[in-house]
Amino acid sequence: MGKNLQAALERSSRGNSATASVTPIAPPPVPAAPTSKPSSREGKIHIGAYLPADFKRSLMLVRAQTGEDVQTLIAKALNDLFRAHNVPVVDNL
Repeated sequence: MGKNLQAALERSSRGNSATASVTPIAPPPVPAAPTSKPSSREGKIHIGAYLPADFKRSLMLVRAQTGEDVQTLIAKALNDLFRAHNVPVVDNL
């Protein structure tokens, strides 16, 4: 089988060698990075943490009980932490 395959490759390359040309393939364009933040994020930064899944589960339970969004709940929790350590509390949410 190997000899037949090799012979077929040689036959096909003899007939096309004069007309075959290699055209380089250009890499796909890289999408441009967003130039501005959405207006809802202006003046804000992201604060995150990798925690066990139980934290998210409990946070979602508190969210269901209070009807508040995650950002508000985390901001309130951080303000409680700031009060406990006698550091400035952030008033604007």
